Amino acid sequence: MPEKNEELVRRPVLNLRTILYAIAFVLIFSLTCVELGLVSEQLHKYGDDYSNYGSKQYKHILGLLLFSVIVSLLVMLSHPFVGVPFITVCSLILAVFFGTAAGVIWQNTGLFWKGTGCRPAESIPENWRPFARECGRVVTIQAVAWSLFGLYILLFVGTLIHKLKIRARPTPEGFYYNV
Repeated sequence: MPEKNEELVRRPVLNLRTILYAIAFVLIFSLTCVELGLVSEQLHKYGDDYSNYGSKQYKHILGLLLFSVIVSLLVMLSHPFVGVPFITVCSLILAVFFGTAAGVIWQNTGLFWKGTGCRPAESIPENWRPFARECGRVVTIQAVAWSLFGLYILLFVGTLIHKLKIRARPTPEGFYYNV
């Protein structure tokens, strides 16, 4: 027991949980940086005018993605200083944001690709033709958003398991059967 003047020094413990959390945070941070670059490039390239985008919904979902990416970066950079309940709530909220954005992009741009390749520009609607040459980039934005959605769901479940102290416990003898 430390004396009154001594500080408790918290040392990191290397176990499976800390390794998985470290991997999750590195993956989320890396994918968030990738998404920030892709989304900001699209918004910078096409500007603020609705006529430059395939639909208003696509422009607004890029704005939601930009907001989600900024919040995600703030959460990732501040996670050593905040508690597990805050990370749990933020991971649920960000999972909803990234899942919504990925779903809306999939709904809007599903006409870009056929199988594993992109369709020719002549086969897609007129308002989306400027984006035909950027099919790979738009699909990558959607794929990274789906990846962040999945990682945040895993982080949410992991932090819930940690916070609620869910673990395997032995079944008492005679509970399900007579001995």
